[in-house]
Amino acid sequence: MEYIDTTLECLKIRYALLDSTIKKEESYVWKNMIKIEQLKKEKLRKKDELLRKLLQS
Repeated sequence: MEYIDTTLECLKIRYALLDSTIKKEESYVWKNMIKIEQLKKEKLRKKDELLRKLLQS
């Protein structure tokens, strides 16, 4: 159980980090839209992974 909790916490941290990185990239005057789209896709993957882990526990 402790391993699953650690994994969940890591996923939550990575998800939050991706969210803050996206906001930072979007704040620039010259936005790198390709990078933003890649970050958003990665954020969705982390969200899906997080939901799967929550449903398993």
